[in-house]
Amino acid sequence: MVAHQHEQIEYNQQLLLTREQRLNSLKQHQQITQENLRFKQHLEQQQTKHLRLKTLQNQIKQQKKSNSTFGLFKIKHFLFFFKKINSFRK
Repeated sequence: MVAHQHEQIEYNQQLLLTREQRLNSLKQHQQITQENLRFKQHLEQQQTKHLRLKTLQNQIKQQKKSNSTFGLFKIKHFLFFFKKINSFRK
């Protein structure tokens, strides 16, 4: 009977050890999963920032183009009136 109890204790210790190893493995997996989730969230944030920057860059380009076109229009308009005034003086 003592031998049977001793075998049962060894079996239970081995079972406990196996379960502890499994628990540690699951904890590691959970930690890796959480790290991957944080990385994915960070990546999505960076992609959103990148998209916003690209949008702002395009808006700046459009504004510069609009400003240069408007400036050119003002110059042509000024030259037109300058020529007209000069033609009246002659």
